[in-house]
Amino acid sequence: MRVNPVGSPGEDEEEDPADPEEEYQRRLEEWERRNEELREQLGPFYVPLPPLDQPENPPAKIRGIYLTGHTVGHSRYQEILKMIEGTEINAVVIDIKDDHGLMSYQSNIEIIKEIDAHYQPVPITDIKATLEDLHKRGIYTIARIVVFKDPYLARAKPEWAIQKKGGGLWTEKGVAWINPYQKEVWDYNIAIAKEAALMGFREVQFDYIRFPENAAKVDREAYYPGSNGVSKAENIAAFLDYAMEQLKDYNVYVACDVFGVIATTWGDSDNIGQIWEDFATRVDYQKPMIYPSHYGRGYFGYEVPDAHPAGTVTRALTDAIKRNAPIKDPAIIRPWLQSFTATWILGHIPYGAKEVRQQIDAALALGIEEYILWSPVNKYPAGAFLSAEEADRRAAQMRQEREQKGLDWLNRTGRQAAESYLEAVQKKDWREAYALEIQRRRDGNQYRDWLNATRGKVKEYTITAVEKEGSALRLSLKLVMTSGEEERILEEQWTVSMENHVWRVKPSSRFLELLEGKAKAEETEQQD
Repeated sequence: MRVNPVGSPGEDEEEDPADPEEEYQRRLEEWERRNEELREQLGPFYVPLPPLDQPENPPAKIRGIYLTGHTVGHSRYQEILKMIEGTEINAVVIDIKDDHGLMSYQSNIEIIKEIDAHYQPVPITDIKATLEDLHKRGIYTIARIVVFKDPYLARAKPEWAIQKKGGGLWTEKGVAWINPYQKEVWDYNIAIAKEAALMGFREVQFDYIRFPENAAKVDREAYYPGSNGVSKAENIAAFLDYAMEQLKDYNVYVACDVFGVIATTWGDSDNIGQIWEDFATRVDYQKPMIYPSHYGRGYFGYEVPDAHPAGTVTRALTDAIKRNAPIKDPAIIRPWLQSFTATWILGHIPYGAKEVRQQIDAALALGIEEYILWSPVNKYPAGAFLSAEEADRRAAQMRQEREQKGLDWLNRTGRQAAESYLEAVQKKDWREAYALEIQRRRDGNQYRDWLNATRGKVKEYTITAVEKEGSALRLSLKLVMTSGEEERILEEQWTVSMENHVWRVKPSSRFLELLEGKAKAEETEQQD
């Protein structure tokens, strides 16, 4: 959806359009030509292009719940719809291919029919009618596609699966995974996403878009045909690029579920192929799974994070917001929140309406007005939800209060952001400084190496004035900087601007050169 859909204004238009009937015929012929090309290129993974004229798909702020295909096909589905009508919930995520690798409706894709990757019988007997009904009710629809954890496909096409070094399929507790390096696996899942768009889903959501966990153990046991020296993270990024290109004509938003912890760690620390920036720069929505139960003991300073729903969500989303701050046009953060009790955790607490609401409100306090709730059994406490009108009013009120106080999504003023930046520089806290400094020359890894290598130090600082300058701020400040035994006093003016909902600082070139320890920095002109 980061590009124009088929037939959208501005695509393939001529300056002087021909007769409408002739123009339509030209477009139709082009559509038929492209379909034939795709049929030849994709073979059993072929899905037709969407019609020339597609319905509008405007962005929406989503407050959603997750439903399995079996729930949608069950009698209690009507009870869920009734609950939705009286609350703030305005979206549903529906399994169309779940983590068993089975489709919840009858697919028309050749490869899926060939291996019969369906539930028997399919729980959703008429997917188009189901979606039409949801849309009439004003409910936004999201198709969940479990990508690389697909034991059915792995058994049906073992040559596409992760292999065991000793021969045969590698399995995790008896469950096989398909090989993320296998191009056919990419086409298989993208074909399902295309069909979901044609059925009427407004968004497709890729889940399990990663390699198996416990990578050190897995990599001792398994190998990935076709890897050819490409890292796991590089491969996942390549899949995303390919998927976005393949889906660009289908008028559908693309989202990805990611581990919540990847916003807090750096790089692909778990070696599963997930790096925050790789998703944020490619898809429309990034959905960190920040369930408090999924953080280990001691995380965010909590002995049992599961027992602190509001605090854990606040800390996790604070990290996510900071990760998005330096990125140009990042994916929208739409977190998964917990609506289940993690009985397997020592010290867990029961999750009911209160705990669910605490998570929603914690996100809202940071400016994040969207969320999706996960319950594996699809039971959600109605008492956690406001009416749609009250939820909108509360979000608007908090937005207005933040603007009036000059706060960003980290609940900082521009002055506080500058102070946090200078403190981070003093401590060589490169993660914090990188999030808050406006600079385009370095990515995070390069910035870390640069800041750690700097020889100059900020000994003291005083912000003497803050003036509004359009939508930005002009800060006047006095700095005492040292390099070796030499001490220098600077009087500076810096700009502080809001980028990606975060106040960020643009220090002068003179300050940066002194920080690097350059001897002639005092002769460098200050940047505006």
